[in-house]
This record gives sequence, structure tokens and C-alpha cells, in this order.
Amino acid sequence: MTPKDLVLQATTELFANRDLSAIDRHWAVGYIEHSTLAGPGLDGLREAAGSLPAGFRHERLRVLHEDQLVVVHGLYHGLGPIHIVGCDLWRVADDKIIEHWDARQTWADQSVSGHTMTDGPAIVTEPHQTAASKKLVEQFVELIMMGGDRTQITRFFDGDRFIQHNPQIADGVSGLGSAIQAGIWAAVVEQVHHIIADGEFVFSQGEGICTASRPRSMTFSALRTTSLPSTGT
Repeated sequence: MTPKDLVLQATTELFANRDLSAIDRHWAVGYIEHSTLAGPGLDGLREAAGSLPAGFRHERLRVLHEDQLVVVHGLYHGLGPIHIVGCDLWRVADDKIIEHWDARQTWADQSVSGHTMTDGPAIVTEPHQTAASKKLVEQFVELIMMGGDRTQITRFFDGDRFIQHNPQIADGVSGLGSAIQAGIWAAVVEQVHHIIADGEFVFSQGEGICTASRPRSMTFSALRTTSLPSTGT
């Protein structure tokens, strides 16, 4: 079973089927939990999963994987009056889930761009682009997200073409530039922990400064690339 298949089976059994015995089958004894929704280790996971409300449902939208890391992007229903957009990052070792991180954002009905927070392509169609996609996003993270040289932002885009799903930012490179100037997108990534590529999709996880009210936070970004040349060795 691949790490991706393991994560999908394990989370279906535990969260959709409400089968707590799935923890014993699919999670490692030394499981490390980073989510604020659960306590530490297997006991924390068991308590969190066992106390989910009756109306809880997780709707998977995108699944990416690279080596032992699996990213699931989707919607959480039933955790409150408004559903939540979430990214879960799972690490697998020796055919068991060993570690988990997550990030959540409350659903916004209105967006500046007119797109929803979750629409757009969801299936990997260009698996041969994995290496090129990862290289491009690694450079984007270093120069733009980490603030290495934001004057180079245009080199990463085809003109002004950039589809935006952050509800506060307009489409286009111009929209992103306006958001940076207005302080809407003021995040500076200080440390990158993982960059995971799967075809034309790339996910990054790090930490840094977001706003004055939240001086330090985890940062999760999902990016989709297009029309990339192959990456040489």
C-alpha cells in the first residue's frame, strides 16, 4: 500500500466510519500530533476522533503525495455553523502514520476575485511536471514568500495571469502586488519545513510572521503551475 493509499484508507475508517480501532491498525505507537484540535499522541487522537459531533463530515478535494508525505485539501463540515477549509499534512513511516500537521480557515462566501476558496482543477494531470513544478515553487518561496527579492515576482508568471483563491486578494499578479502594498498579504515566511510536489500541484509548509496581531504562525500554501519545461538532472 502506498503512503497515499494508507492515509486515505486510515482517515476514511477513522473519521468517516467512526472506527476507533483504525488507530491501532494504521497509526504508529510514537505518533506525533501538531494540530491544536487534538491532544498529544494516540490518546489525543483517540479522544478527538471519539468526540466529533454527529454531523461531522470531511470532504476531500485534492490529494497530493511525494515520498512519505501526503497532503489532503478539503472542507470540514459540522464543526460549527460555517464549514472550514483545511489542509492536512500526514507523514508515513514503516507503513504507519507517524506525524500530522494541519491548517484551517473559515469559509468565506464572498471573494475579491470571484472564485471560491476551493474551486478549480483538483486532479493531477501532468505527473511528468513534478520536478519542474517543485523547482519553480522552491524559487518562488525563497524570493517572494521569504522576501529574498520580491522585485523578481513577474518572472514566475505568464503576464498578469494568476488565479487567486484567497478571498481577500484579486486575480492577477497585479492583485497580489496590490495586496502586498495594502498590507492584506503581509506574510513573510521565515522557515520552510516541507515543499511537496505532485505533477502541477505544489504544497508548501513553513512558519513566519503573518500580521501584527498574530506575529508568528504556521504558513500553508497550495500552488498550481502550468506550461513548465522539464527539469534536467
